[in-house]
Amino acid sequence: MRKPDVDLRGLNALLVEIFGPQQEFTCRRTPTGSSTQVYRVDRGTETFYVRVAEEEQASLAPEAELHRALHAAGVRVPAVVHYEPFDHTLARSIMVTTEVHGAPMSASTPTRAVAEIGRSAGRDLARIHGVPVHGFGWVRREHDRAGWPLRAEHRTYAEYVDPSAVAGALAGIGFSTDQVRAIERLLQEAVETGPTAGVGSVAHGDFDASHIFENDGSYTGLIDFGEIRGTDYTFDFATLCLNAEEVPPAGKLLGFVEEGYAEVRALPDDHTRRIYLAGVLSAAHRLSTWYERDGERAFDGWFFRWIRDCLVGMLESGRVPTAG
Repeated sequence: MRKPDVDLRGLNALLVEIFGPQQEFTCRRTPTGSSTQVYRVDRGTETFYVRVAEEEQASLAPEAELHRALHAAGVRVPAVVHYEPFDHTLARSIMVTTEVHGAPMSASTPTRAVAEIGRSAGRDLARIHGVPVHGFGWVRREHDRAGWPLRAEHRTYAEYVDPSAVAGALAGIGFSTDQVRAIERLLQEAVETGPTAGVGSVAHGDFDASHIFENDGSYTGLIDFGEIRGTDYTFDFATLCLNAEEVPPAGKLLGFVEEGYAEVRALPDDHTRRIYLAGVLSAAHRLSTWYERDGERAFDGWFFRWIRDCLVGMLESGRVPTAG
């Protein structure tokens, strides 16, 4: 469900403080974004975006610091123009960034351009994964914690994956006893092949074609780091595969992203298997979380049913949806 607007008078007052009273601008809500309120600000020939924290208790400091670190490293992400730890009128943490030019990849992206856009996005993804996170799972966003270095909610990868609890929850979604046991075995394998120390890689968290921007067939950057977490590097690859139905042309992107990624960071020999395990992990976590939150109403969502069918298909085929 799309959240209502913030106090627009309060937001405009903050923007006047940021840009100055002599700078005319317009501000309007973007059509995308449901859990996160995002506003587009046009000032002359320049465009900026305002991200509002999802909750009063959540700080955008980790996102702002990550943006700054990635931008300084040459990764094509929005630059931070202003970070407001907590605006008392809006009762939220606020971040203002520059625009990434162009539009998201879509089914209309020229086929000849998909390869180079995918490779470029893969190179940036590899650089993103070079940022460490102390712990695993969602990046912690408490206001009383420093935003950098990034820290996550679980000490170990095993605590984050939690094979028995996550697999067991799937019985209520219609998975058979044999399927639940198979999922638990695969999740345990993911633990055994995943990060062994208490440090993971930062994941974009929602890496798919809708967040890869291009302009006239040329890659321009990645947006939306609202779901960052600490995990194994394969998480973002699995997300790209699982979101293929929702956001084309993800199914054509995987191989090109891998090629670009390998130019920056070597992929291990068991890369394909680890993407498969990450796909099972991501699907199982999503389903158990959504079902715990929404109960039987979860089945009303087409994407819930899609992810459930993806997990069934992965159990039967032994590969992620876009692996061919």
